[in-house]
Amino acid sequence: MSRRVVAGAMMAWLWAFPAMSDSVKSDDAVPGHPGVTYADLVRRAVPDLALDPTDSQLEGHLQTLPRHLVRPSDGVTPPDPLVLGFMQERRVRVAGRRRIALLADLGQPPDTVGTATLLLLFDDAPRPRLLDAAQVSLAEDTEFGGAPLSLGPGDDALLLYNEHSDADLSLGSYTIVSLVGDRLGLIDLVPVSSERACGWSDIESATFTTAPDLGRAYRRINVAVSATFKRTPDDCGPPPVPKGRSGVYRAAFRWNPARRRFDPIFDGLKRLEAVDRAIFQ
Repeated sequence: MSRRVVAGAMMAWLWAFPAMSDSVKSDDAVPGHPGVTYADLVRRAVPDLALDPTDSQLEGHLQTLPRHLVRPSDGVTPPDPLVLGFMQERRVRVAGRRRIALLADLGQPPDTVGTATLLLLFDDAPRPRLLDAAQVSLAEDTEFGGAPLSLGPGDDALLLYNEHSDADLSLGSYTIVSLVGDRLGLIDLVPVSSERACGWSDIESATFTTAPDLGRAYRRINVAVSATFKRTPDDCGPPPVPKGRSGVYRAAFRWNPARRRFDPIFDGLKRLEAVDRAIFQ
């Protein structure tokens, strides 16, 4: 993937997007937890997960999937069986306490786009306890979208990245996930799309930073999406080159103590959605 993420505390640091470079395997030991594997962690959510000797895959069953952070999950039938695939881990902090965040791909539900990818949050006890679980997939590929965002000295938020690629078109999105109160919550969904076509290209990249927010329990979250539209010398005939334009589109989110969530201060990304509709129609 060509995405680049910036996540920072006092200043922005550049991260080359790690395409599945930090994945873990089901039989890997969980660092700091002797005798516990990542398969053991997934079993906290899928208790009957076990090796099927006929295909050498870890399989299990659920009658219903956990809630989806972004879209309604009512009526979505879990894969039967669930098949454990790609996994990634992040170590995070919630109220100063260490936590384990695990992404686990459990296969594709019938008649849906995306996979049954769960985000699982565990405490850091010797035998980690499952604190919360949610579906997070919006496309075929779902990964962590960079390092956690620091919301303060003892709190983090997570970035996830979903992408669907088709020829020269990539439709992606970042999900900013709150961990406040050991509960997985949606802060915002940030779409990013990129296309290289004959005669033009439009490449979008997202930047995430945090900054002190006087009187608030958590830092302010700033988002900027840069869209770079270029014409190229290729001449392929119709269709004509769309009327794209370059620009930076921004949004910001602040902790609302009364509602116990991050609310938008302003959202300039809606303008980007309108531009994208004109280009990627």
